[in-house]
Amino acid sequence: MNILIGFLYVVEVASCLLLALVVMLQKPKEGGLGGLGGGSSMEAALGADAGNVLIKATAILGAVFLINTLVLARLTSTPKSGSVVAGAEAPVAEEAPAPALPVAPEAPAE
Repeated sequence: MNILIGFLYVVEVASCLLLALVVMLQKPKEGGLGGLGGGSSMEAALGADAGNVLIKATAILGAVFLINTLVLARLTSTPKSGSVVAGAEAPVAEEAPAPALPVAPEAPAE
């Protein structure tokens, strides 16, 4: 089980880094990494539909990241216990002495 969890952690980190890279490669309004190496280099490498390819890659990597995160959360969570203080002994309450009854004042002296 530990090997599977370790492998899923590697997939988690890889999908996170790839997702960040793919998002940064998309053409934003102000520039960014989308203009790295010239505007036509992306179209030359991925064709005229480079934007569609990057959008699909973002959706697929996002889904992989989300599903992998949910699986890791399920595999690494601890089982729910019945009580927070399970196994602790309840303190024994000692009986407090009864309060003394008030004494009525004696008749007033004249």
